[in-house]
Amino acid sequence: MNIRNKFLFFVFLMWAAGLQAQKPAFAPDTAIVYKKAGPVALKIFIFLPKHQNPEKSALVLFHGGGWNNGKPAYMYRHARYFANRGMTVFCPEYRLRNKNHTTIVEAVRDAESAMAWVRKHAAAFHINPDKIVAGGGSAGGHLAIMTALDTTINQNIPPADFRPDALLLFNPVLDVSKNGYGHQRIVNEIKPYRLSWQAFSPIDNIRPGLPPVLVMVGDKDKVLPKPTALRFEEKMKKAGNDCTVKIYPGGEHTFFNFGYAKKMGYPPGTKNRYYYETLQQADNFLVNHGFLSGHVQIKIPKSAIYPIKKQKNKE
Repeated sequence: MNIRNKFLFFVFLMWAAGLQAQKPAFAPDTAIVYKKAGPVALKIFIFLPKHQNPEKSALVLFHGGGWNNGKPAYMYRHARYFANRGMTVFCPEYRLRNKNHTTIVEAVRDAESAMAWVRKHAAAFHINPDKIVAGGGSAGGHLAIMTALDTTINQNIPPADFRPDALLLFNPVLDVSKNGYGHQRIVNEIKPYRLSWQAFSPIDNIRPGLPPVLVMVGDKDKVLPKPTALRFEEKMKKAGNDCTVKIYPGGEHTFFNFGYAKKMGYPPGTKNRYYYETLQQADNFLVNHGFLSGHVQIKIPKSAIYPIKKQKNKE
């Protein structure tokens, strides 16, 4: 190889490396439009397992953002983890207030549509249609549990098509009453639909026969306060449902995210121990309920800490 060709080959390598660097670390394997709502085409981002778990289960993860903003990429790290564990994982878009000028009604209807789409296409992805888990964080957790409730917000899809078989919830919104989250805005925006705020409040729609639920939340969370989480667990168990609420001392809202330490003011690169512990809890839950096979022990870096917000010294 002469000098000129060596130089061109070096340039090619640098170009290829640049392309690789631009690819997101936890990018999905493919994306498909699952729903069209007027001019809006909603995509579902798909993470395929290299070695499918014998249970042939699926997980649909809804991102948070207060129904105002956010994007599926918020859940990509979790999605890739569970795809590596053998699940087929889906991260849907849904309509948002700030982007699409819509309401919580459309967000819930899109969540139900996404779940129905996954079940309808179960055979194409070699999924067991009776082993589809819904999950998510914050507002996404709210959307996940809404697909399990009898509120009939989406009147065009049979409930059996979108009902989840288990729920994996990271600090979800469970109460939208006056004492809960987002009450007044929800009341105002649903008036044209002649719906009540109670229809959007999971804690007010508990019934017997709901799927197994895992709720993980920090005891400093203001969106889902600890007393509300425990009251939800109590009502679920009283109705005969399988419900576990795991409280993490010191954790605030979004504590389960990998990058939570940065939000709390810690130096870049600080490892969030909450992330690893909640991931372990979620994995155990899925194994114990037959959605994954084989218990695993997630390795927690020795340097990982609980990034509790530092108190400023008063002078």
